[in-house]
Amino acid sequence: MKHTKQIIKRTLNLAMIVLLPLLMAEILIGQELHEWLGTVMTVLFLLHHLLNPGWWGSFYKGKYTPSRAFGTTIDLLLLLDMLALSVSGIMMSGFVFRFLHIGGGMIISRRLHLFASFWGLILMSTHLGMHAEQFFPLFRKLFRIKEKNAAVTWSLRIVAAAASLYGIYAFIAQHMADYLFLKAHFMMFDETKSAAVYFAETVAVMCLFAAAHYINKLLRRAGKKDGKERSGGQIMKAAAFTLVGQGNAPKMSLQARSRRCTNIRLIQQEPSSI
Repeated sequence: MKHTKQIIKRTLNLAMIVLLPLLMAEILIGQELHEWLGTVMTVLFLLHHLLNPGWWGSFYKGKYTPSRAFGTTIDLLLLLDMLALSVSGIMMSGFVFRFLHIGGGMIISRRLHLFASFWGLILMSTHLGMHAEQFFPLFRKLFRIKEKNAAVTWSLRIVAAAASLYGIYAFIAQHMADYLFLKAHFMMFDETKSAAVYFAETVAVMCLFAAAHYINKLLRRAGKKDGKERSGGQIMKAAAFTLVGQGNAPKMSLQARSRRCTNIRLIQQEPSSI
C-alpha cells in the first residue's frame, strides 16, 4: 500500500513538471487548452496536498532549522500563488468555467494571473529542486545505474550547470523580471523564436531555480553543524559541572553521582537538530 502511494505521488509530481512549461506557453497552445491544462494542474496540486497530510500535521511541531524554514516559506508562497492563479483563471475563463457567467474584474484578473504565473514558475521550480532527491532512485532505475557513479554524477552536474546558465540568458531574454514586478501587463512573445526554442528556454529557467537543491543542502549542513555545536556545548557544560561538583562535595552520595553520570549519557545521546 505504501509503495503504491509513493508511485502515485511521484506520477503526480512528474505530471505537474510536464504541465508547467506547457502552461507558460498559452500563446502557442491556445486559450482553451490552456484552461483545461490549468484545471488539471489545480486538481493535481490539491491531490498533492491530500497525499501529503504530514506536512500540515507537523506544521507547528518540531524545531524550524534553516532548511525547514526556507522550505516552509516556499511552500506557503506557492500555496498562495496557486490560489491566486485558480481564482483569476476562473474569473477570466471563456471555456471551462464559462457556465459561471462571471462578469467584471477582467483587467485585474488578467494582471494577477500574469503576475502569479511567473512567480508560480519560480516557486514550483524551487520546490522541485528542494525535493529532487526523491527522483534520484527513479533516475538510477531508468538508466540502470546500480550504484553511485562519480562520472555520471559529475556529468549530470555539468549538464545542470549548463542548463542553469542558459536559464539566466532565457530569464533576461524573456524579460521575466518585468512580469515578476508588475512592469508588464500583457504577455509578450518573440515570434522569431520557434516553439521548441521557447519551451527549451522555459525548461532552462526551471533548471535555474531548481538549483535551490544545492542551497537546501547547504542549509541542512548549517543546521547539522549548529546542532552538533550545541550538543557538544551541553556535554562540556555538564562534564564541567560534574567535575566542579565532585571537587566541592567529595562526600557526595553514590546515588547522586550515579544520577549525574546518567544525565551526561543522556545529553551525549541527544540527536542533533536537522
